Amino acid sequence: MKRLLQVGFALGLVGTIAVAYAFPWFEYERYLSKTSVVANGGRVEQFMVRLPADQIESTIEVPGSDSGQRLSHFKLRDAEGNVIGLAAKHELAIDGARETAWLLTIPSRGTIVLAGWSPFLGSIESIVADRGLAPGQSADPALSIDLAAPAQSIVTTGEFEGISFELVETWEVTGVDEEGNIRGTLQLNTIGRRLS
Repeated sequence: MKRLLQVGFALGLVGTIAVAYAFPWFEYERYLSKTSVVANGGRVEQFMVRLPADQIESTIEVPGSDSGQRLSHFKLRDAEGNVIGLAAKHELAIDGARETAWLLTIPSRGTIVLAGWSPFLGSIESIVADRGLAPGQSADPALSIDLAAPAQSIVTTGEFEGISFELVETWEVTGVDEEGNIRGTLQLNTIGRRLS
């Protein structure tokens, strides 16, 4: 009886896997990459994040840290606004400098890990407040803020493997809601060059 139960369980598991393989529950749509080729042989691609809609949870201040560590997660969109993956940003402010690391993961294409350093100008929220935009206000035209010097790729996988990337983050701020959350678009502009 015990043996029959084990065989029945194994056959049920194999049958379930076979049915799931033959009739998948959903098909992940792969969007074509919106890459442009530039004159020097590189490639340019723009990703974006719509704020606050694409922010997954809120920005996390690292507990017990007085050095300005922040961790943010976002849905990652292509230039046409299709959600294509996830982005994670880790910021660390030390001795007047900002160290920023980005992880861009596009399941159908691969992953890019980038890191950069720039003088610390404050958080995006403090920069927006310094420009005169208080909670509950809108900006017309949008405030355009380049927050950091370009980040350089340190690890690439999938179709990005063998390509060196540079990333520039530009915040297009259209307002601040009543809770102090930024509204607008975060543009992640990448320039890639094939490694020799």
